[in-house]
Amino acid sequence: MATVLSWHKPVLQELAGRRQSERLPHAMLLTVGSDPEATALAAALPHFMLCDNYNACGLCRACRLLEQGAHSDYHRCQPEGSSKVIKVDQIRTLLSFGAKTANYGAGKVLILAPASALNRNAANALLKFLEEPPANTYLFLISSRTSQLPATVMSRCQKLTVARPDPTQALEFLQNRGLSDQRAHALLRLASNEPLLAIEIEENDAADALIGAVSVAEKVLAGEATARELGQAAQGLDAHLLLMVLIVNAHQFAVAAASKNTLNARLLQWHKALVELQGTYHRSPNINIPLALEQLCVNIR
Repeated sequence: MATVLSWHKPVLQELAGRRQSERLPHAMLLTVGSDPEATALAAALPHFMLCDNYNACGLCRACRLLEQGAHSDYHRCQPEGSSKVIKVDQIRTLLSFGAKTANYGAGKVLILAPASALNRNAANALLKFLEEPPANTYLFLISSRTSQLPATVMSRCQKLTVARPDPTQALEFLQNRGLSDQRAHALLRLASNEPLLAIEIEENDAADALIGAVSVAEKVLAGEATARELGQAAQGLDAHLLLMVLIVNAHQFAVAAASKNTLNARLLQWHKALVELQGTYHRSPNINIPLALEQLCVNIR
């Protein structure tokens, strides 16, 4: 069975309970902290939704079929190959699957993750399902960037925010993967307590360079560094990781500022601009991120 993150268990058990008591809506939007976490939740969710005992027992027919990748009532949609987006043809396949009659009693489970990867045409095609959902079919959209989803999609889904790991859970997660306390704490500070993002940073050996980029970004916002310096700090870094780290740190910085009544419009503009840039990057992954970051700095002055 797919690994179940300790902080995901409560929401998975809640959803399984809703399904068992037939209180599950046909479309749900689950908000998580990062794209790696969306992937992890997407892998675990069908085991709870389709299990004959609604607890991912690992022993029933449904669980065995899922382990073999052979359950005929489960379909997952995600970016294919090197693509960063979910395309309209994938949604058409999903809709065709959803229109079929379920072979087993638990109904059909469809998962889109990360849902923010939907391109415009794919999102428009998905509306057909959301407006007229087939009987006994359940769609889950999982995303860490719900602001990038069309309002027409979001308004037709019941929303649920997945609780974040507390500091102890996050630290234990990294320790269980062989990281020292010192290294784990450093990575969690950089990843704003997102343990899966911390692991991705470690696996890419990018921590030191990302710490430098975040530091320069904070200095730019404080008027102590130039846009050009941020562009130079971003050179050679994995764009996907860089944007995720800048966004989670901008969010953390904004929360801290709000608690001290020092939140300003420039910081909010910076966070919003980063999220928009991330969406642009997913649609057009060949864009020059260091240059784009320089331009963002100029635009928010």
